[in-house]
Amino acid sequence: MHHVIQHKLQKMEKWQSLPWPAQSPDLNPIENLWDELKRRLRKNEYKAKNKAELFNLIKEEWYKISPAIINKLIESMPRRTKAVLKNKGNPTRY
Repeated sequence: MHHVIQHKLQKMEKWQSLPWPAQSPDLNPIENLWDELKRRLRKNEYKAKNKAELFNLIKEEWYKISPAIINKLIESMPRRTKAVLKNKGNPTRY
C-alpha cells in the first residue's frame, strides 16, 4: 500500500520520496510538530470544558504555528537522515 501512495504522490506532485523504514520516529518531523502543538496547548490560558471546545482550541493553536517552524522541520530532513545513517538506525537527538 505504501508503494502505491508513494507512486501517486510522485506522479501528482513530482515528489521524490525517501525509502522510509516502518518504525523510524527519528526520521519523522511531524512528531516535532505535534510536540509544538502540545506545548502551545499547555501554555494556553483557556482550558476547554468539552470535546468541541478542545477541538476548536487545537485548531486555533494549529493555525498559529508559523510556516517558518514547519519549514525549519522540513529543512532538517537531510540532517535527520544523516544522523540516523551515522547511528546505524539507532536513536538520535531528533
